[in-house]
Amino acid sequence: MLVQKVCSRKDAIAKILTQAQGQEFYTTYNPWSSHLPRRLLILDSSFNPPTKAHANLLSKALASKPLNYFDGSLLLFSTNNVDKQLTGASVLQRAQMMELMAQTFDQDVAVGFTPYGKFVDKAQAIQAWFKSPVELYFILGYDTITRLFDPKYYSPVSAKEALAPFFKTCHLICANRGENNEEFWKGVEQKVDRIQLDPETEYISSTLARSLLASGRQGDKLNDILDPRILEFIRNENMYE
Repeated sequence: MLVQKVCSRKDAIAKILTQAQGQEFYTTYNPWSSHLPRRLLILDSSFNPPTKAHANLLSKALASKPLNYFDGSLLLFSTNNVDKQLTGASVLQRAQMMELMAQTFDQDVAVGFTPYGKFVDKAQAIQAWFKSPVELYFILGYDTITRLFDPKYYSPVSAKEALAPFFKTCHLICANRGENNEEFWKGVEQKVDRIQLDPETEYISSTLARSLLASGRQGDKLNDILDPRILEFIRNENMYE
């Protein structure tokens, strides 16, 4: 039923994506009707496709704080990623899959897009959209957080100098997949909350999901990796074949 509901919005979502070109941040699905969040949890990923690991990341981050600590969550996709070219699912298909994932949560979870690849720029765009100060909590995987502090993205200024405005209103939640690079963590001056994925989702990735789908394999493995509604949508769209 949920898949049909989201599919019925395909034209409406496509229209938003077309009209929003050039905007720094916009939403295609926004349940924040009664209020705008003041403390926002953000899961920024490629969602190609969204997996049970994505859902576990959001659930674990929500559970890491007291009940109702966050008054809104956001699934965020950067249309111009600094490290990746767009392959696989189209932006429209990702918007639909992200909406499917968002609606499986009890909390108000929106779906948003930005053209920016750098977190400093993403944060500024989101803050500008809200028009009043918002505390932003970005959930990052270990690989992403190491890129965030990589000096090569900020030359000629230092990463510390470039990220100083970011950390005035933004916080980081890092999800470990068994990594334990203490040397890296010693060099991170900012406070970063660390969470651990459930063991059954630690191995899950979008790359693995695409590989299994491309091979034509069915069965329990895909059901372990993808929510059944996401899997239904992918098969309806004949994606990743």
